Amino acid sequence: MLKISFSEIPTEEKWILEGRLTEPWVRELRTSWKRNHRTAKERACIVDLNEITFVDRSGERLLRAMVREGAKCIASGIYIKHILENLTTKSKGSVLNRLFGFFSAAVIAAFTVRFGAQCVASGVYIKHVFEQLTTKGKGSVLKRLTGFFLAVVVAVFAVLVGGATAKAQNTAVAGSVPSGLASDQVLQLTLRDAVNTALLYNLGAIESGQNAQIARGQRLLALSNLLPQVSAGASENVQQVNLATFGLNGLKTGIPTIVGPFSYSSVDASVSQTLFSCESIQRFRAARTAEQAAQLSYQDILDVVTLTVGNAYLQIIEADSRIKAQEAQVQNARALYDRAVDQVQAGTAPRIDATRTEVELHTEEYNLSIARNNFEVAKLALGRAIGLPLGQQFELADTLPYSDIAPLGTAEALDIAYKARSDFRSALGSQKSAAQTLSAAKGERYPTVAINGDYGDIGPTFGHSHGDFTFQAGIRVPLFTGGRIKGDITQAEAELRQRKAETENLRGQIDYDVRTAFLNLNAAKEQVAVARQNVALANESLARSKDRFTSGVTDSVEVVQAEQALASANDQYITSLYNHNFSKLSLARALGVARTNYEQYLGAK
Repeated sequence: MLKISFSEIPTEEKWILEGRLTEPWVRELRTSWKRNHRTAKERACIVDLNEITFVDRSGERLLRAMVREGAKCIASGIYIKHILENLTTKSKGSVLNRLFGFFSAAVIAAFTVRFGAQCVASGVYIKHVFEQLTTKGKGSVLKRLTGFFLAVVVAVFAVLVGGATAKAQNTAVAGSVPSGLASDQVLQLTLRDAVNTALLYNLGAIESGQNAQIARGQRLLALSNLLPQVSAGASENVQQVNLATFGLNGLKTGIPTIVGPFSYSSVDASVSQTLFSCESIQRFRAARTAEQAAQLSYQDILDVVTLTVGNAYLQIIEADSRIKAQEAQVQNARALYDRAVDQVQAGTAPRIDATRTEVELHTEEYNLSIARNNFEVAKLALGRAIGLPLGQQFELADTLPYSDIAPLGTAEALDIAYKARSDFRSALGSQKSAAQTLSAAKGERYPTVAINGDYGDIGPTFGHSHGDFTFQAGIRVPLFTGGRIKGDITQAEAELRQRKAETENLRGQIDYDVRTAFLNLNAAKEQVAVARQNVALANESLARSKDRFTSGVTDSVEVVQAEQALASANDQYITSLYNHNFSKLSLARALGVARTNYEQYLGAK
């Protein structure tokens, strides 16, 4: 529900909004705004959003329109401030100006690449674009300018496509691979079943697992450079040679010009081994460390999947609780309406009381319809995240009641997080791998010692054959490489500095996550206690209002207001329970134990 308060003086108009800025209250606010707002430049317009708890997309569109018409929105909460920042960011500049700025940036980037800057890309499509930018075109100046312009346009679209790909990767944990066909029975889904199913079929988990396999393949490739390479083969050959091709004239030398055809058989085996290569040794160590980091990243993704699934499960429980609370509101509104109709028919109450209660009844029925729709949408989101068969019907088997957890000290929690967080351990592994890659780049300056040999048996036939062999041992020392080794070292040093910076940033992020989780958990616990008291007081107030209305002491306005207060109190209580459970799950994620201890933190059985 949304409470709208409006006041004005000659130099200022002020709007105070309280509650949830969602449909259908957005339409009410828009109607009131059109009716009361004045666009005079000398008159200030203040919109107070300090008591707003939630804003949907329609509410964001309305706030953006209000800002364009001169309204100044104020808010103290982080959530609403974030929404206002997004509104002001998106509203700056026209679409044409933003496209022009983006295109100009792409042109500057293209010229930078053309005149010496180095760009790194892994995709074939983006690599092709960079090749087009860096390759000097042949032909006239007009042709080269045209080709360069087209390359810039392609780069613009490539950046757009790359942004969409990054966004898709960020939302991978919300997707899944459907597991089989749906059954006719209604599935009783526990939280444990949901998490275990998601760990198997969630798209983020699958992709991260395959990335770990890719890292394993890269380690095996690096190892192959240190192991012997052995091959064997057999062949049957038929050959004829024209000696005139080599300048030998048969009439002068007495040697026939055409030799053959002749045939011979051969069987051979060869072996090669690098005895010492500092570069190959360090690259193998780097690949092995990178594989370990990829495995840790996979474990971290499993924690993220657990957090996502647990949040989706909690949202269904919250939506179901809202349905039950809203059904109670509908029953209260219907009882109040029936009583008002009876009093009107008995002549003890005016007709306006019946009208008020009927409007309240329809409003609560509308809210009930919204709550039921939100419940079904939340179920679809959970099924999508865990990979249920398409169209599979299910019900939640766990309710996750309110429960406290044993408190931890901040220092103890941070110590646990630094040891248990897989993403932090993966970052340390990536830093170590980068250091080993730098050692490998420096090892390119060292000599390489290798041996190789082969042995074969060759002759006109295998019965008239003889063995032959070759053996080589050598050392190769790089004397001048045109700056290639220096370039490899420079790149490796830059990558190492990046990995170090990312590790330290993640260390700070873990500190922030743990402290924020504790703050949110303590705040949610206090909110649950306050919301319980509000619900009890709202129920008591409604009961007294009903008694006063039945006794004829007051009219239906007081009862309707009491019902609205009870609905708001129930909404706050349900929200506080959800926030409390989600804060506990977020704390488990911050500590790096979401996948292993989520049931303990949520109080699930």
